[in-house]
Amino acid sequence: MSNNFSKMRTLVVEPQNIDPSSYAARTTQALIAELNERTIEIVSATSYEDAKAVIMASQIDSLVLTLDKSEEQILNSDEEVELLNTLKERQTEVPVFLLAERARTSILANRKLMERVDECYSVLEDTADFVAGRIVAAMKRYRAQVLPPFMKAMMHYNDIHEYSWSAPGHQGGIGFTKTPAGNQFFEFFGENLFRTDMGIERAALGSLLDHSGAFKESEVEAAKIFGAHESYSGIVGTSGSNRTIMQACMKDDDIAICDRNCHKSIEQGLILTGARPVYMVPSRNCYGIIGPISKVQMSKEGIALKAKNAGIPFNADEKKAGYAVVTNCTYDGLCYHSEVTESILGESSSRIHMDEAWFGYARFNPIYKGHYAMRGDAKDHKGPTVFATHSTHKLLNALSQASYIHVRNGENAINFDRFNQAYMMHTSTSPLYAICASNDVAANMMKGESGLSLTNEVNREAIIFRQNMRKLFNDYTSENDWFFKPWNAETVTEMNGDKVRFEDASVESLMTIQENWKLNPGDKWHGFDEIDNDWCMLDPIKVSLLTPGLDENGNFLETGVPAALVTAYLGRFGIVPTRTTDFQVMFLFSMGITKGKRDTLINTLLSFKRHYDANADLETLLPELVASSPETYKGLGLRDLGDRMFQYLVRHNPAQVLNEAYSSLPKMEVKPRTAYQFVVSDEVELVPSDELEGRVAANSVIPYPPGIPMLMGGENFGDETSPQIQYLKALEAWDREFPGFEHETEGAEIEHGKYHVLCIKADAL
Repeated sequence: MSNNFSKMRTLVVEPQNIDPSSYAARTTQALIAELNERTIEIVSATSYEDAKAVIMASQIDSLVLTLDKSEEQILNSDEEVELLNTLKERQTEVPVFLLAERARTSILANRKLMERVDECYSVLEDTADFVAGRIVAAMKRYRAQVLPPFMKAMMHYNDIHEYSWSAPGHQGGIGFTKTPAGNQFFEFFGENLFRTDMGIERAALGSLLDHSGAFKESEVEAAKIFGAHESYSGIVGTSGSNRTIMQACMKDDDIAICDRNCHKSIEQGLILTGARPVYMVPSRNCYGIIGPISKVQMSKEGIALKAKNAGIPFNADEKKAGYAVVTNCTYDGLCYHSEVTESILGESSSRIHMDEAWFGYARFNPIYKGHYAMRGDAKDHKGPTVFATHSTHKLLNALSQASYIHVRNGENAINFDRFNQAYMMHTSTSPLYAICASNDVAANMMKGESGLSLTNEVNREAIIFRQNMRKLFNDYTSENDWFFKPWNAETVTEMNGDKVRFEDASVESLMTIQENWKLNPGDKWHGFDEIDNDWCMLDPIKVSLLTPGLDENGNFLETGVPAALVTAYLGRFGIVPTRTTDFQVMFLFSMGITKGKRDTLINTLLSFKRHYDANADLETLLPELVASSPETYKGLGLRDLGDRMFQYLVRHNPAQVLNEAYSSLPKMEVKPRTAYQFVVSDEVELVPSDELEGRVAANSVIPYPPGIPMLMGGENFGDETSPQIQYLKALEAWDREFPGFEHETEGAEIEHGKYHVLCIKADAL
């Protein structure tokens, strides 16, 4: 695999208005012939719009622009500048060559144009052979510098074609080719994956664990790009990155201030360290959408009160906690004003961890200004030490398990040698170099103007989708009909300061004015009654659609469309939402989303409505569902099932029970670590839901959605009024009523239709 593993590609832009018999046109064709002789792939565009489409969709190594305009046209035209701006935004360093009928003074006088051009040639004076040679030389220089440090070093090392006598045993994939199954495995993934799967003996590449060589260069570059003092490349997912930070920060019985809306890796970190958690509880609206923790809860007084209620002695004036964690943004797309968050939480903790697994792109778009951990210039950082963890594989462009830890050192900083002890505990000594390289490339893709271009593209698609959905909602509801409603502000500010309806606003205003995405106190649309001012914003790319069923106060309407049914229907067409609650379906817009995928989603939602209103036969629409439980579903229409589900939700209101479960903190009898030790010593037992009163959970109970702990290991279920127990019973009833629509609840097992939770044996406590 060489640095020139793919043919070099030149985009030749020759607008249609150029006379094909002109000297400029003939010279361009001669140049194309010379480039073909040098095995350069030619992509031709006859309009600037076509050229922009090529730039946005595929890699090029140079751009050749043929210009045949009058001097006045050259001085007054911005078309060429716009084209080259697009190139610089997406493919920053690609060399640009301008061909003109003669080296006109007017071209040189057009400063904006010349600033964006690398070389300018006269078709009357310079030969095609000479220009082609210059283009190829420039492309080679570009190829040599375009790759980030680790990817470049790995490709260079692979060119050696070594004979290896060390691990891995498949030796560049050859071992796989010796059986039919292995050979198909090899052919499916391709040779390059196996050739670059190398052992750590390759000193030329450096060491991931020691952060040396190309690995160090890659991490130093990532720190510059993401605005950190230090960055660490993670290969075991952000779960491993989170555990690394926690193990570096805490020891047994230290205080950990934790967002209750946390990933399970935070609980695992508590188990590993033996820290004592003090929980901050986020808000929730009637749809089950997870909102922010209040400023009061996060304040020094609020933390002290929570510690006191949990029986944990803590006085931040005497000694601050060594660790605090906040999930930013929430799974539903709500992002904290991080500067304010650090200021408030920094009164109680000297180190703050922002778990930004789903928010790694925020630094690269001004719409998110002030709402992410690594904001501004690292050299200006003051206050607590701040960590950010990013799942680069989630919403950037990396392979699964790729992650980053970014650090800004401040109060109570941890030096490299100490931090690396924890890092090495949670990183493989046999890393898959493809994951390391993908992290390297993911960071590089956000460098310079590319990051803004990529994030703008995603935001634009998400905003257009929201506006289209709102227009459809308006059209249908104006006729007393129903449709899906996007969850966002209904009135926004236009570029000129005017207030307009969201769907009527310019896309530009929604992409640039942050105020349009803030959750303000008193606004009805977001459903959070006591939200703080200037505290959080909604991420445009995390799109929640609300189905009919609740009014703005959370009261049930006369009829409704359960979201679970929408998700099941979408699944038949290969469309998988990221989250579904009773009346909410959520979609993540990412860099892999296309206009086609966006429009197909709209079409499929319209198709669902059409079939729902017609009460189309379930056996036709969801045949697998009917086949799995014919006694429940045979003979029903789509709306029949929707009505049954809605009536169930009205009678039992499981969302309200879940909200109550999440708004209360169960009593912590033992630390999560102690609870896990009971698991290891086998002093645990499965307890059915109707016998959970007074029992202590041995592991966390995590309903999906929302995917956050309802009960942590070591916490008591409480008495017969316990909302945690009531919710498990509500799930049992739903699962019995609607087979095929069962909920996933991590930490609980279903036996004979009843939820069982692993609890600590009573006589062991």
